[in-house]
Amino acid sequence: MAGSVGGPRILLRRLREVMAEPESAQKRLDKIVVLIASNMVAEVCSAYLVNGARELELFATEGLKPSAVHSTRLRIGEGLVGDIAAHARPLNLADAQSHPGFAYRPETGEE
Repeated sequence: MAGSVGGPRILLRRLREVMAEPESAQKRLDKIVVLIASNMVAEVCSAYLVNGARELELFATEGLKPSAVHSTRLRIGEGLVGDIAAHARPLNLADAQSHPGFAYRPETGEE
């Protein structure tokens, strides 16, 4: 895992530790995105969950505006995040914003 801080075993151990903490689910998810971004040496790491309206709702982020959490939503199939959710496959891009499927959301502060 080139560029990672600590490698996959350490990341998995830390994720397991965070999940076992007696904090709210939101606080644990906030810690998880920070941990993953740091380990993967990524500028942005976000977690979207499917809400009751069957939309993808931004639940935690490292690298986007914190105010976008719980206010940014995408339909399944919309944008890169929605495409990943629709097809259940990973996507690794060096420059996501230049991809034709990128869905710009001004509230996130992405440039």
